[in-house]
Amino acid sequence: MQWPIDTSAFAFMGSLPPEPLLDHHTRQQKTGVNGEPLYSMELMCFWEEGAEVLTVTFPGNPPVGLKEGAPVKVTSLSISDCSVEARDGLAFRAAKVEPLSMSGYAGGAA
Repeated sequence: MQWPIDTSAFAFMGSLPPEPLLDHHTRQQKTGVNGEPLYSMELMCFWEEGAEVLTVTFPGNPPVGLKEGAPVKVTSLSISDCSVEARDGLAFRAAKVEPLSMSGYAGGAA
């Protein structure tokens, strides 16, 4: 099950550049439900009380300008629980992650 996250109180910045999401067994790039290639990107998530690093998965080729240190817009962020090789954790997914110019930046999903 996936739960939506209201990103209006957050600001996001690229921590590492996007990378293809690979299948651990075949080493081939994973694809989404519509056949689009999946990518993951480490993002810094800032809010009033602090910051956290999130690894976010998203479909489609990363747009130009999506890089470390750049503010980004995250659209339709959700969280789900996951289990990989007897390890439990949380998985973050977004419909889109795109660069955001510094001017007029007001939050994650503005």
